[in-house]
Amino acid sequence: MQQQSRYTAYKNTSVQTADQRTLILMLYDGLLRFLQKSIVKMEAREIEAAHNYLVRSREIVAELLATLRPEKAGDIGNNLKRLYVYAFNKIVEANLRKDPEMVREVIKIVSTLREGWVNMKPAGAKEDGGRGEARHVNVRG
Repeated sequence: MQQQSRYTAYKNTSVQTADQRTLILMLYDGLLRFLQKSIVKMEAREIEAAHNYLVRSREIVAELLATLRPEKAGDIGNNLKRLYVYAFNKIVEANLRKDPEMVREVIKIVSTLREGWVNMKPAGAKEDGGRGEARHVNVRG
């Protein structure tokens, strides 16, 4: 039990001290993990578990939407907002229909977005002196 609490403390510290780019990547990773798990549960006909994973996925997309500042990011921000809203709505619909193909569509979108963030040059490091902005984000799996 003590090992688990050490892991949880480490995980919380790593999230609280991460820069914005790292936090976004962590959110994408959690989202992709939950979406994949929802497909497995749907295919196993474990409806309640699939529902729970889709709800968690939806919450991550809501967090991405809530932290997005399209007015500061221009066209890229507006396009991201549209993609997040689309993904959110697809997750809700997939949950209602228990349709793994809808979830796979969201996975493709999120994977592409994640790849873009991975390949992005960390321009923000120069703007804020490399400190990044610390926040607490719940990405329990």
